[in-house]
Amino acid sequence: MTHLTTDELVDAIDGVLDPARRSHLDTCAPCREQLTDLGQVLADAHAVAVPEPSPLFWQHLSSRVRQAVAAEPAAAGGWRDWLRWPVLAPLAALTLIVMALAIALPRPVPATGPGRSAQVDTDTTLPDSFAIVAELVGDLDWDTAASAGLTITPGAADRAVLDLTASEQQELTRLLQAELTRAKS
Repeated sequence: MTHLTTDELVDAIDGVLDPARRSHLDTCAPCREQLTDLGQVLADAHAVAVPEPSPLFWQHLSSRVRQAVAAEPAAAGGWRDWLRWPVLAPLAALTLIVMALAIALPRPVPATGPGRSAQVDTDTTLPDSFAIVAELVGDLDWDTAASAGLTITPGAADRAVLDLTASEQQELTRLLQAELTRAKS
């Protein structure tokens, strides 16, 4: 069993200690010694005569307290510290920057508009595999395509071209040049 805590020693002096803990006190010499020491300290404190303060002490107490409070520096970190220019100016600037970025950043614009269908052309000139996919997809509306991640974001074509290998880029260049010459004639 553990020794008595300080609170339990005070309870023992006051005579309100739990009976189970009281049995520990009866068998534990160190706890009895601490209880005796504490009782002696309390007896010594009661034996000291404390003089009564002068009658002027109570009359002047409130004015002394008021003067001491007025002399203390103001506590920092209150909500009023947030209402000062050194704090508000940077917060306002940061708010303006965030708003400007929110307005200036491009947003993806749906090609067919919300609620409209993106019709898939099942032209016979498509390879058979594309024709099968087009037939499976059927009429796909814009919202469903966007939620499935099938929409094109700005810059996606540029990123796709940059991801091509050197030989793929050469083949793309050749195909584009062939299409441009065909379109001119």
